[in-house]
Amino acid sequence: MPVAERGGNEIYYEVRGRGPPLLLIEGLGYGLWMWRGQSPSLEDRFRLLLVDNRGVGKSTPLPGPYSMAEFARDAVAVLDQEGVERAAVLGASMGGMIAQSIADLFPARVTALVLACTLAGGVGTRPMPAETWAEVTRQVPGESERDRLRRTMAVAMTPDYPRVHPTEIDRILDDRIAAPTDGAQWMYQAQSAREFDARGSDARLGVPVLLTTGTDDRVVPWTNSLALFHIIPRSSLRIFRGQNHLHFLERATEFNEAVARFLTAPPGEFVAGRVDEVI
Repeated sequence: MPVAERGGNEIYYEVRGRGPPLLLIEGLGYGLWMWRGQSPSLEDRFRLLLVDNRGVGKSTPLPGPYSMAEFARDAVAVLDQEGVERAAVLGASMGGMIAQSIADLFPARVTALVLACTLAGGVGTRPMPAETWAEVTRQVPGESERDRLRRTMAVAMTPDYPRVHPTEIDRILDDRIAAPTDGAQWMYQAQSAREFDARGSDARLGVPVLLTTGTDDRVVPWTNSLALFHIIPRSSLRIFRGQNHLHFLERATEFNEAVARFLTAPPGEFVAGRVDEVI
């Protein structure tokens, strides 16, 4: 089992594919299953390094509180373990916050960033809607863990997706049941997200950045990506019309193509300040 050690703690990861290294970091309470829409597609072009953040999946659960800086150091420990000097980083939701922290703390290790459905934090951030937070934290008497996961995951998807793709949802639930996230660990991660503020470091980013978001995001409202677009000097923005938080899962083909084009573009071809819309 591949692990990177930090202070006696184990950070689990997997390596898939061959090519330029691409580090993938998932969101709040999610494990490696989150990237099922990206792998195997992207592993045909990149060497993917997929990380279970501390406290989830097969990584060590640790006493809180956590911080984005600690998550970033965990991820860089994976790069060190694999002998990777520099890599592109793809982070979604809380994973996007970790990716920003990696670029801030270890700028020489990052070649490019893909930040999906995430935020810069600090003043002006539009928080998770109150009704979404109420739903994901609501306790339903007698509800099975599988039904709880199905219900809470639905807030991050477009309404029709679970109905149209029941087999896909069942497979995700199987993965989540097999590697459950402890409630205390989930709260430690959530607390670290609340305290995040990368506005200053984002304004100094020197690498190209691709931002993606869905206009119907009920977890991290899409205007947070727009704010990042205005903060980060060399950024472009891709907006998925009518999509919710997990747009990279629901619209995996379009998302993966955008990521691959961005990361393999010849020097000078990337156009900062560009906004595209996917309908």
